[in-house]
Amino acid sequence: MAAHLFALKQKADRSGIGIRWVIFDPKLQPYLFATTTGPLLKENNISFSKKSSWVRHDEHYHVDFIVACESLESGVK
Repeated sequence: MAAHLFALKQKADRSGIGIRWVIFDPKLQPYLFATTTGPLLKENNISFSKKSSWVRHDEHYHVDFIVACESLESGVK
């Protein structure tokens, strides 16, 4: 999972977008960071949820990307 998140971060950086944060159970995050790739997540400033969500996130996670959107007033239909 850590390798997947790090790969997403690398691809996002190359694509000119960012990762706002990852929603993943805070109680399980220490195990994620203890993996071989885990320290790279912190070194690359990937933010993780600090509080538990109202929906369990122990068997999955969400990645919130930062993507610039074109204004609706730009004439794009």
